[in-house]
Amino acid sequence: MAQLVYGDKEYQLNAGETVLECLLRHSIEYPHSCQAGVCQSCLIKSTGQIETAWQEGIQETLKAQGYFLACLAKPCHDLKLLPPLANECEVNAQILSLNKLNHNVLQVRLSVENLMPWTPGQYLNWVHPQGIIRSYSIANLPMQDGFIELHIKLLNQGAMSQWLQKEAKINDLIKIRGPLGKCFYFNPQKLNYDILLAGTGTGLAPLLAIVRDALSQQHRGEINLIHACLTNQDLYCVNELKNLAAFYPQFHYHRCVLKSDSGPSESIEHYILGYMSHPKNLKVFICGPSEITHQLKMKAFCAGVPSSQIFSDAFL
Repeated sequence: MAQLVYGDKEYQLNAGETVLECLLRHSIEYPHSCQAGVCQSCLIKSTGQIETAWQEGIQETLKAQGYFLACLAKPCHDLKLLPPLANECEVNAQILSLNKLNHNVLQVRLSVENLMPWTPGQYLNWVHPQGIIRSYSIANLPMQDGFIELHIKLLNQGAMSQWLQKEAKINDLIKIRGPLGKCFYFNPQKLNYDILLAGTGTGLAPLLAIVRDALSQQHRGEINLIHACLTNQDLYCVNELKNLAAFYPQFHYHRCVLKSDSGPSESIEHYILGYMSHPKNLKVFICGPSEITHQLKMKAFCAGVPSSQIFSDAFL
């Protein structure tokens, strides 16, 4: 059996066990969240042999320094583990503003020294002062706006939510990691294709950033954004999206409210099918909770959209 060396102790790995599972089994409170290689909360490093499959989605600079994801790694050999170093994988940020967008969505704007790497639509990891890590999508154009904007759903029992509502203040210094994720606009050849964006809740955040980025680059194809919520009170950024639709004729904003005050509505799974009449010339972006994101991806694929043209970030 392979051995893990962490701190000044050795731990034996069970067959087929990941590094993270081994640490948790031995009551080591190592940072983690999704346990699926998505959130990158469990970033760890080693000076030993690392397999490329353990480094899925990690920035090249971190790969070169020996970082990998503890939830993906199943070593067959002994490994010495080292905790991540803040100066290697974290960036200082400052809270510029905290504003409610609706009853349970908080808009947070952050200042960072270098805005160049922060791509509209990707996500970052916010490192809580107590070591908790949460992932939030970039909702704006940082280089153009001069800040990073996040839309954070406030949860009654959420550790980060409670901290943001009760303790966080403007000018507070925080730590962030990233950017991460595959949801962003990239069209250097100025190709003419349609875009469909679908999301629920704060899944709107990265989609709004992608829309703004595409429009700022004069995207020529049709752009349809569908934002789904449970009730009308859960909608937000409605006026901004209506104004974008009024100014840009190629952009169309659609609301899909499951329990609408003005009458019944279709679920978003059925709603999106009406915008896939030309699936071969369509790129689809889907963001939101993991279950609904998976369902929407399957709907798009079954409607004829190639998997290479479907981009998603699931909220876990």
